[in-house]
Amino acid sequence: MSSWWKVAKRKLRRARVRLLRGSGAPGEIAGGMALGLFIAVLPVMGLQLPLALAASELVRRLTHFQLSRVAAAAGVWLNNPVTAAPVYGLCYLIGRPIAHRLLPASPQGVATASALDLSALSLSGPDALEVGLGLVIGGVVLGVPTAWLGYRITYGMVSRHQADREQRRARRARGLKLAPEV
Repeated sequence: MSSWWKVAKRKLRRARVRLLRGSGAPGEIAGGMALGLFIAVLPVMGLQLPLALAASELVRRLTHFQLSRVAAAAGVWLNNPVTAAPVYGLCYLIGRPIAHRLLPASPQGVATASALDLSALSLSGPDALEVGLGLVIGGVVLGVPTAWLGYRITYGMVSRHQADREQRRARRARGLKLAPEV
């Protein structure tokens, strides 16, 4: 196994352990993860981490419900330079038909440019709007089930981890109480 894979596996394990050992109720940690995963599929590459932190703070101030900022930051990393193309491609495939129905038809009578004119390949006007709207709509449509699934999985993992930790503490406390006095 190559060394970069070993390093990646070690870092992923450390991140998982940090997430599970985080302070807070399972709902707070899972809510932060869900928020991060939802923002991860939105087409705002580069702004995802600040947006997740700002959104978790906004939720806290408006609803007095704590969301784990660590979990939100971890959830955002679903979309990274390696996974961005497949994630955004899927968002576009999901959102394009909806965006196409929402926007008026673009004029088809535009003269074609020469094969060497790269400006013809650039997106402008209705085409750019359709692509952008398709990405946003697809991000929202894909983000809702992704966030829900992430919430359920994270809630279960954190609940099990915290219950196991409490059982270990209780066993340790019983072991100390049952020890003979010298």
